[in-house]
Amino acid sequence: MSDNDPKHNPQSDTLSERIAAAKRAHDKPEKKANQAKSAGSLSAGAMAMRYGVEFGACVFVGIMIGLWIDMTFGSRPWGLLAMLFVGIAAGVLGVIRAYKELTAATNPVMSADETGPDADDR
Repeated sequence: MSDNDPKHNPQSDTLSERIAAAKRAHDKPEKKANQAKSAGSLSAGAMAMRYGVEFGACVFVGIMIGLWIDMTFGSRPWGLLAMLFVGIAAGVLGVIRAYKELTAATNPVMSADETGPDADDR
C-alpha cells in the first residue's frame, strides 16, 4: 500500500504499531521470568562442582600458607598441620555459605535464613 492509495487508512498503521508495541511489552516480562527461573535452577552437578571447588580451594590455600610458614620459620610440620586444619574449617564454612546462597536463590520458601525456630528472635 502506498501513500497515494485512496483505500490506505493512516489509522491502521498506528493501530498495527500499537498492537506490535503491546505484544512486545507483553512478551518482555515472560522472557525475564523464564530467564530468572532458568538462572536460579542449577543442576545438581553444578552445585556439587561449586561445593567441591569451594572446599578444595580453601584447603589448597591453607596448605600453601602452611608450607610457607614451615619454610620461613623452620617449624616443619606444625605450620602445615595447623594451616591444613584452618583450611578445612574455612572450606566447611564456605560450603555452608554456598549452600545457603544456592538454597535462597533456587527456593526462597525453603531458605534457612527466613524459616526455622530462630526466625522470631530477629
